Amino acid sequence: MNTDLSVAPEIAQLAAPLLPFQQAAAAPRTDGRIAGDLAALAATPQRWWDLVRFDPAGPVRIPVPGAPGAWLLVLPPDTAADCDCAQATALAGEAVELAADGAARPLRPGRVRVHGTTAPHRLRAAGPGYSVTLHTAR
Repeated sequence: MNTDLSVAPEIAQLAAPLLPFQQAAAAPRTDGRIAGDLAALAATPQRWWDLVRFDPAGPVRIPVPGAPGAWLLVLPPDTAADCDCAQATALAGEAVELAADGAARPLRPGRVRVHGTTAPHRLRAAGPGYSVTLHTAR
């Protein structure tokens, strides 16, 4: 009996197209990956800047197309709004996040604030002008 297996790799390659494609299970999105995506979105103003609307009557929440779960929040001077985001970053102006414990933490451009879990808090425009922030839910 001849046990020459030298053609085994070629046979396996020929059989490969006949095997059904099995898609790997999607890995869960981590806070770090979501924060990176939010930072990348913030760094591409051509995707969102034309959506910004300045309304002196009150805060405006605007969904960002092509970025599921992301929205812009535009705050007029001296106003505040409830927020339930998991992550946020400042785009323009000055904004302060008011946590449930009463602590005020400024949002900074180029830095993503990660809450870990979606927790209700308030966002307040802290400067003399409008504040534009970018948020995402988990």
